[in-house]
Amino acid sequence: MAERRLSSAERRAQLVGIARDVIATEGTDALTLAYVASRAGISKPVVYDHFSSRSALLLSLYQDFDERHLADLHAAIAHTPPDLRQRVEAIASAHVACVVSQGVELSGVVAALAGTPALEKARRESERRYVDICRQALRSADLAADLSEEAAIAFLGAADALGHAAARDTISPELARSTITTVLLSLVNASG
Repeated sequence: MAERRLSSAERRAQLVGIARDVIATEGTDALTLAYVASRAGISKPVVYDHFSSRSALLLSLYQDFDERHLADLHAAIAHTPPDLRQRVEAIASAHVACVVSQGVELSGVVAALAGTPALEKARRESERRYVDICRQALRSADLAADLSEEAAIAFLGAADALGHAAARDTISPELARSTITTVLLSLVNASG
């Protein structure tokens, strides 16, 4: 029986999955469009139908990581009562879990794209969406709770640094979570 041909979306997802696996097992330097094509058992032009360049594939990986991170954040918040401290703890836990699970691959992707305008644009958009979700979660627990722009910048910097430290086993994930919780609570303007 002939193998079913993948839809464009299925093929793209397959290629992103292969690229993620290559980075996880062999490092970012091993990632080429030709290698992804070989691993997928398809010709190189098929990969080029989905990604115009290695940078485009790497950017797609970054966006895939971002989508999973936001989905994990939404899920964590959805399962948390509207209590400010519990919401902050859910945000911290989701952040650390995501960075620890994606740390090696994400760091390689970001390093390979460092300095590119496309990454900077994607990163700004990602941070804006992330902070918006956090602000909404905080406000749903306490109408007065919010993060100023400078507080959001401080929170993101601290959360990323602590998450990456946990991913490298420099600190425990629990210590990263509790420290992010403390930092975020100290930055939130709230009524309580």
